[in-house]
Amino acid sequence: MFESCRAHHNRPIINCIMSNSLVFKHSIPVEVFTEAESINVKLLINGTSCFEKNYTGGVVHKDLISFDREYDNGCKNKMSWHLSGTQEVEKKYLKVIHISLNGQTIDVNNAEYFPNINTDWWQGLNPQQQEKYNDMIYGNTGNTFGWYGEVNYYYCSGFDFRTRSLYNKDNKDPEILLHKKNNWIFLDKDSAKGHDRIK
Repeated sequence: MFESCRAHHNRPIINCIMSNSLVFKHSIPVEVFTEAESINVKLLINGTSCFEKNYTGGVVHKDLISFDREYDNGCKNKMSWHLSGTQEVEKKYLKVIHISLNGQTIDVNNAEYFPNINTDWWQGLNPQQQEKYNDMIYGNTGNTFGWYGEVNYYYCSGFDFRTRSLYNKDNKDPEILLHKKNNWIFLDKDSAKGHDRIK
């Protein structure tokens, strides 16, 4: 099923639409560092593991994560990054440089972040220090995450712009009710807005 959806020798991906499959090529460059012995990075999409790797410590690793994955039409999706290690150290991070799905981008600065914070350490801080760390952790983290924990990105998938229109009309997604914009990734790249396409 996946093989028929890839564009080989400049053949179009029209077979995907005919077979009702929605397969996107993922290309995600990342940078990983820890001063511990190692750090584990795991990537899940809708709860299914798509990538996992242990990176050795003391070295800045630059990696390109690439894979194909099938999606459902007109559905909201969750990309989760899990960062873990056996040693708690100050200097460690995962930097998600860029997320490309089917040649379209997801804003790497728009993440939901759940760091694992040591309760004893946190309670040992004075209120000013806690406020400083709250700003650092939950403020504008950008695309770099320096605590073990979970980072989530949300986006919707569809064949074309009509899917988005039907989703917005029929769905009771809280994001829509709050007038927040969902990121959309389409099989038909012409349905994507110009600033969401990779040139």
